[in-house]
Amino acid sequence: MKKLIFSFLFCSLFFVSCSTDDGGDNDQNPESEPEPIIITATEPCVISDLDINANATITIDCLLDLEGQTIEVPEGVTFTFDGGDIFNGTLDFSSAGEIAGELLNSKLTITGDVSLLSEEFEFVPSRWEIIEGDVIIETAKKNSKTIQNLVTQIASIGGSVFKIDRLDAFFHGDGPFKYNIIMPSDFHLKMSDQTHLRTFPATVTEDYSTFLIIIQNAENVTISGGNLHGDRDLYDQKDNLPLSHTMKIKTGNNILIDGVYMSNATQDGLAIESDKFTFHPDYLGSKNITINNCVFEANRRINFTITDGQYVTVQNCTFIDGGIDTEKSDSRAPSCNINIEPHREREDDGTLKEYQRVSDVTIKNSKQYVNDYEVNTKAGGFLISHGNGPIIVEDNEMIGCGVSFHTVDGVIIRNNTITDAGIGAGSAESFGRTDFVFDNEVYENHVTTTATALNVSGNGVVVNNNIFEGVVGISLGAGSTDVSKGASNIIISNNTIKASSRGIRSLNTIENVIIEGNMLEMLEGAVWSFALSNEWSDESTEANFIVKNNTVTGMKSESTSGAPPGLFGANSITVSNNKLGDIQINGGRNINVYDNEIDTNIGEHGILFYADATSSNFKDNTITIYPSKTPLQVNCIKVDDDITLSDSVIIENNTCIEL
Repeated sequence: MKKLIFSFLFCSLFFVSCSTDDGGDNDQNPESEPEPIIITATEPCVISDLDINANATITIDCLLDLEGQTIEVPEGVTFTFDGGDIFNGTLDFSSAGEIAGELLNSKLTITGDVSLLSEEFEFVPSRWEIIEGDVIIETAKKNSKTIQNLVTQIASIGGSVFKIDRLDAFFHGDGPFKYNIIMPSDFHLKMSDQTHLRTFPATVTEDYSTFLIIIQNAENVTISGGNLHGDRDLYDQKDNLPLSHTMKIKTGNNILIDGVYMSNATQDGLAIESDKFTFHPDYLGSKNITINNCVFEANRRINFTITDGQYVTVQNCTFIDGGIDTEKSDSRAPSCNINIEPHREREDDGTLKEYQRVSDVTIKNSKQYVNDYEVNTKAGGFLISHGNGPIIVEDNEMIGCGVSFHTVDGVIIRNNTITDAGIGAGSAESFGRTDFVFDNEVYENHVTTTATALNVSGNGVVVNNNIFEGVVGISLGAGSTDVSKGASNIIISNNTIKASSRGIRSLNTIENVIIEGNMLEMLEGAVWSFALSNEWSDESTEANFIVKNNTVTGMKSESTSGAPPGLFGANSITVSNNKLGDIQINGGRNINVYDNEIDTNIGEHGILFYADATSSNFKDNTITIYPSKTPLQVNCIKVDDDITLSDSVIIENNTCIEL
């Protein structure tokens, strides 16, 4: 019997982690610690020592050198692991063979009909000649090829869990998109906190750098744990970088991404899309995707984006500095933490062609922030550009960046806490767009900011039971230089507004908008409670712009309510049954002010006309003025000097109370 002699040195070099440094100029590589030796055998053995008969179970507790041979393995043979190893050859299984994953390594080839003893395979970098640390591009390419081939092999022989513990290595994928790990169906890539996959930078003349992980036309896939590092700061230029994501889902069904850290991609941390467009006959969209407990940080364009997907749940995640500028690379639009933006185009005949579609998305119990938001004003935020509801954003904490939506239906923003940022509900360009923009809701949020708490424009938004604290509480209809755009079919009700300048203001054109039952607590120094205008141009119909049953309080003077004045210069507006401060009319037509309780500031008139307001009615109001508290001449109703009201202005049946 021939015995094989091994030197201790050879055994040590082969079975212990290798930390060879073969050059390179990358700067984000912590030193690798040697991984534990998993091969405990010290005695060599030869194949003839083993009883390899059909249906035998062979326990490998020695060092088996196949000497470059291909060993024909009979039917039903099982190789189990007991501290030994097999290398330097091929095992060719005839039928129904099994092998322990611990025995697999880069120096053993297995072929034929074989499966793993366990569905779980543990990847040990040194057994596959993965080189960790600072490397050159050729080594990064070899790393990538090795891990991709192994994932494919493990899946092909019945492995469903691919475990990686301690690994810190660069990868540079192959093909036009440089894909690194292409996930099989029915497969779990299970990484630990000590797993670091890093993108080796491409040459700047290439279109793409490495996508570390991609799920493409696959189902029942889980990726958990680990740290994915992009290459945005590994170039000698700040812009025009090769494009990549740390992870992409491109037509995936029943996908779970759990506890993964994704950072510094030249584009996005995670992108969800589909392999075909919606109008292709073989289109299959991505669906049933859960993103759980993940952290996204400082990806150059967007931390997380969806351009095509259905039934996507994002929960318990943290989004940091999405789209931020760094010292080494500039951000790229739209520079945000989350973006939902399926591609759409208008045909020549005006019909909408949907290339991609997003619907049924929930983002909840997550946190987003920008570390230095006063400097990085364009970074961060949840942006819903396009999409179809329900799209739910709920129970999130947001600091220095808020949430906004544009051309969508069925958005629900609820129960969020937003600090030093606001909510953008709709786009003025979507004014009157009842076909695509409708059924959007903003409720039970608490927003605190040094700017505007809520900007609401476009069509079809209900805003209720929120707390808005800001310089401006609500800005209505803003966002277009075309004054015929603005806000339509909007209800703002039962909100608490705390503002230091303006409570609610409006711009451009307002149609079918109701502001009802709100409490406006105007803070010290506040200028206007309401500052409302309306560029409504159709004199034959009503705009149905209604302000009713609101209560204004403040600190403006020694009046009972302290409410600052309201400024109205609007066409076609009704102001009724409110409790508010004095009213100033700054032009407009068809202004109807009735049944209000007007508590005038000290030294101010109850209703003051700075301009004419044709076809308007001012009646049945109770107006309190305070002549005893001021040397000024004050009146319940006053027309400014040099102003003459039209005969169509009706002022009647108002009650004046002088204190």
